[in-house]
Amino acid sequence: MGWVSIAASAAFVLLVLAIVVLRKKGQEHQEQRFSAVDFAANIALAVYLLVLAYAVVLCKDAITAAEADSAAESETLTELYWALAPIPEAAPLKVQIRQYTNQSITLDWPMMSNDTLSLLPGRTLDELRAALHRLRPAEPAHENLRQEALDRAADLSHARALRAEDAATRLEDIFMISMALSGALVIAMPWTLGIRPTFATVVSDAIRVTVVVVGVVFVQLSSHPYSGFNAVEPTAFEVAMQQFDRIDRQLAPPQS
Repeated sequence: MGWVSIAASAAFVLLVLAIVVLRKKGQEHQEQRFSAVDFAANIALAVYLLVLAYAVVLCKDAITAAEADSAAESETLTELYWALAPIPEAAPLKVQIRQYTNQSITLDWPMMSNDTLSLLPGRTLDELRAALHRLRPAEPAHENLRQEALDRAADLSHARALRAEDAATRLEDIFMISMALSGALVIAMPWTLGIRPTFATVVSDAIRVTVVVVGVVFVQLSSHPYSGFNAVEPTAFEVAMQQFDRIDRQLAPPQS
């Protein structure tokens, strides 16, 4: 967040500096020159707003997709736990499911803001899948549940790969570059006239600077699904952990 403060401070200093310089050396208002520059500034503003709107939509779509993928992975974990819960021999595998879920929360999530996942949960998942292949239920009726669990484990591996892709997704640099360039033109172009500032022009300058800076900061803070103020949280995985407890309670043998 430090760069946000730097950007806002730099924009404010630039605004104050421009006002001070123009008050000392500025000329009186010239209608013909003002109209031409005003038209160019409006074009730059239109480009800026267009890029801003498109960038916001892309950021929102990326966050929504990451939330959906996270929820789907959590649901797969719950269904995998359901499939193994009735099999007595699968008790160690249930522990591995809980371990993978907890590692995803405590190890993956802190690293996903840096575009990567932890290696340890991936190894836990591989060990879980290997243990599923070795599992031999004593009851023949449980073989179908083992097969279902194998399918769910394959789905879980795919879901983890999707989460890794989501964590590596960021808004392309071209959008930030386009916003920065068009925003700079929106802010600075009226100053090229060298007109001595009035109260109305100072207010106009302040509004332009605010709109540009807020837009750039908002997009930057929304440009990654797992960082910023709209970051996807591991809520779905925390719910899955609670679901595991409920499944165990529901399938526990009745008290005599």
